[in-house]
Amino acid sequence: MTQRILIVLMTALLALSCSELKTDLPAPVTTGVKVHEAGWAEKTAPNFHGRTLETMDWDDTACRTCHASDYSGGSSGVSCYSCHPPYPHSVQFARAGGRHTNYMRAMNYPLAQCQTCHGVTYTGGAILTVSCEGSGCHADASGNPKSPESCNTCHGNFPAPANLTGLAYLLSSAPPKSVVGDTATTIAGVGAHRAHLVSGTLGKTVKCQECHTVPAGVNDAGHLGALPAEVAFNDTLARLVTARGTITPAYNPANTRCSNTYCHGTWTIRKAAAPAGNEAIYTDSVMAGATATPSWVAGTSDAQCYSCHGLAPVRSTPAGHLDFALTACWACHGDVIDPSGVILNRSKHINGWVDLNSNWVSHKMQ
Repeated sequence: MTQRILIVLMTALLALSCSELKTDLPAPVTTGVKVHEAGWAEKTAPNFHGRTLETMDWDDTACRTCHASDYSGGSSGVSCYSCHPPYPHSVQFARAGGRHTNYMRAMNYPLAQCQTCHGVTYTGGAILTVSCEGSGCHADASGNPKSPESCNTCHGNFPAPANLTGLAYLLSSAPPKSVVGDTATTIAGVGAHRAHLVSGTLGKTVKCQECHTVPAGVNDAGHLGALPAEVAFNDTLARLVTARGTITPAYNPANTRCSNTYCHGTWTIRKAAAPAGNEAIYTDSVMAGATATPSWVAGTSDAQCYSCHGLAPVRSTPAGHLDFALTACWACHGDVIDPSGVILNRSKHINGWVDLNSNWVSHKMQ
């Protein structure tokens, strides 16, 4: 009896399920599974695909399954371009006040697809005559157009002038903001970028190339989608060789700390190399920096004078040097620092030289 009831229930459920199958689907152009119900392409129909996609938050992933990733037809043989001359963007593309950074980042910056419709220079193409630079989006603070491939489009100062070149252009491309929109210095993508690149209060302006391989173009291998950015220490400042010998700088993304950098105290100066008359300042055969390992996100707490060449938090003289307070440094290094400890000449600080007063003999760290 129980088996008979079970069979009846299963039959009823099967019949109910089958009765819900759509039987009025339009014939596809090529052989395959029918997926759209009647009204899908009719703007007045309640199930018009525009309304349906809107309820799905414009998630068009399923569309690309049959119509191809570029909507050119795919296995369905139906191109979205037949009805949509402009490239059919998802709603995420234009959210947040018309900006589409999140969408572009999620899609790994498909600029080649943008060029399909907007042209190679993004100023209008065969499919779409709309210029990205003329839309009010890709422009500087003065309204001057600039290419979507500008470095400061994705990171740095987006409203920066469009005509910047050289170092000024690179500086405008440094965070904040980061590629994910962060502006807080406690975030690794922002950290001490501006402290190194823009303010330059302690030493010479650090170039982007010091820590990164700067791509020649937006589509360079290892650029798009490479997060977090690789810290390579390519240039001369951090790798500067002193009497300590060749040093190998490093950055640990796990704790956001740099190590073995000349800039933060990995250096020595030999007494034997000092000019005649300067040997008396040495208490040992060498002077040595503090070999600090500053955190990229710690702010000024990890950028004190003593963190590079001091003996303790209250003293800023290097090991092997007669001990003086910071306010006394100007007596010998008056071309570099004033009596209150403020750097006067950034070009003479953190430059690989022991710069003494102009009437004395400066000498290279060796």
